Amino acid sequence: MQVIVLGASRAGTMLVKRLIAADHDVVLVDINADTVASSKKLNVVTVSGVIIDIDVLREAGIETADAVCALSESENQNLMASEIASEIFHVKHVITRIFDTTGNHVYNFGGFTTISSPELTVDAFMRELEDKAVEGKIDYRTHHIMNECVEFTMLTANSDLFGSRIRDIEDTDKRHVFGIMRDGHMILALPGMRIEKGDQLILASL
Repeated sequence: MQVIVLGASRAGTMLVKRLIAADHDVVLVDINADTVASSKKLNVVTVSGVIIDIDVLREAGIETADAVCALSESENQNLMASEIASEIFHVKHVITRIFDTTGNHVYNFGGFTTISSPELTVDAFMRELEDKAVEGKIDYRTHHIMNECVEFTMLTANSDLFGSRIRDIEDTDKRHVFGIMRDGHMILALPGMRIEKGDQLILASL
């Protein structure tokens, strides 16, 4: 899969590492992409520039990208870049990181998926405080897939799943693994990725 990661934030560079480990082709775009990649010893193709610059995105290969993940520290730039990827370049899988916990339902009508960092963090804290060991609802939904509302739930991986690849996991309720909460961070679930101890699976269903 060809994935463009927009933003060399902590979350962005962590996603880059995970994508590389899963043998995906990755391009990191950031105003300081070269410097960050060098300092963190990331073996990744870099494009230095503003993530909302169309020429910069073209240089990163957005016209042939399978997915775009916007994880910069600027919510406005993440949303603008995601809209460009979705509306202008018609990238099928666009995910953007937001910080506003009230507007994500509105943003999801834009043709891309939004992930609210504060909500996921608070959810993780609440699960620990309430000792939720099995499954709990995640309070966000997407509305852009065939005008249907997609419901997300969280499931803590048990020992039977450790070492399994995402592509091999089946769920009897016809839910699909959308993402993984690992070490307090949300990462995109990719087919070749293996489940690790402590992972929490984010499942999507119509």
